[in-house]
Amino acid sequence: MAEERRISADRRDDVAHHRTIDTVGQPSWARGDTSRVRPRNHQAGRAFRNPFEPDIFRRRSEKTLRIGLLVPFQGADAIWGPSCQYSAVLAAAELNERGGILGRQIELLAADAGGSPEAVVERARQLVEKDGANVLVGVHLSSVRLALSREFSGRIPYVFAPLYEGGIEGSDVFAIGEVPERQFSGPARWMMETLKAKRWFLIGNDYVWPRASHRWMKRFVEENGGEIVGEEYVGIGQEETGHLVDMIEQANPDVVFQSLVGSECIPFNRTFAERGLAGRILRFSGAIEENTLLAIGEENTENLYCAAGYFSALQTPENLRFLKRYRDAFGITAPVQGVLSEACYEALQFLGALAARAGTFWLADLAGAMEGLSFSSARGVTTVRNGVACGPTFLARADGAQFEVLQRFG
Repeated sequence: MAEERRISADRRDDVAHHRTIDTVGQPSWARGDTSRVRPRNHQAGRAFRNPFEPDIFRRRSEKTLRIGLLVPFQGADAIWGPSCQYSAVLAAAELNERGGILGRQIELLAADAGGSPEAVVERARQLVEKDGANVLVGVHLSSVRLALSREFSGRIPYVFAPLYEGGIEGSDVFAIGEVPERQFSGPARWMMETLKAKRWFLIGNDYVWPRASHRWMKRFVEENGGEIVGEEYVGIGQEETGHLVDMIEQANPDVVFQSLVGSECIPFNRTFAERGLAGRILRFSGAIEENTLLAIGEENTENLYCAAGYFSALQTPENLRFLKRYRDAFGITAPVQGVLSEACYEALQFLGALAARAGTFWLADLAGAMEGLSFSSARGVTTVRNGVACGPTFLARADGAQFEVLQRFG
């Protein structure tokens, strides 16, 4: 057997028989180490050269599997876009080193999944109809997912990777993220029992995921002897959040449950701490990941908790191996990994396992192979049960600008 290949700083050519990705509208503040992953143009769906090799692509092989990667580079969720880009490149490299998926080497194409759902659909259509994407993989808002599923239903496999509200119908959307019951039940019970958090105030952005998460949380809190003392929604892009803090201060809850996404979390949590509320009112989020925590600022994170399927602070063998491969490949200045970007990595690993089980990329065969499928990623093993991907979830507390993992559930 040939010597085992590994991705290392000295062997960057191992990252890896993939075709890396171009992005649309990637902001300069989000690029991270642009000496290694450098956008070449701003046309949706255009593949660009391997970031570690200056040579132009060799002719595309008939055995190429083109994966259309939909991650955000504008809007509230753009804050984790670069991290997703890097993790996808690593996953493609690892799969290609093992022979690809069903013997086909992966080529990553990309379009910006930020902005209006209609605009994202148009970019995705270019990936599929012009650039020949065989599969779509997305880490973006659920409002975008709904539009994409309507457009591509029955046409192409579509893996939706991040946490979501559940209830997806149709065999052509393969959702592998945490649903509210799996993401929040253990952590919420822990907060109610351990921290005596009985009075809850719910805030979120005004779209499908926050509203569905709040419906679940309200039922859970009330069934477990708690009380909902307030609920409020704000539109995405509404930067003024002082009125939310006013309402919370007046209601005086034990805990504020946040379903604000991406950069929407930043002004609220800064204002909350500046008002002096962080010392006496807990904060609990399902969407603050490592990039967002850094942007909030370590001086504003007292009593801030988060529930997620992954944290970069996990001290598990799987995560330590993942982070070593990531840093060996991209260096210590690469964008930090969090639950959304790890989901992007996980989506490609899931696709590889699903296709191997089905033996084909036909939608019906892939759908039939999903139930009972187990696949591995940085957070451990996930198994699909009753249509829901069931992996471990974790509760963490902010420790300055980093997370400290407190508890594992599931």
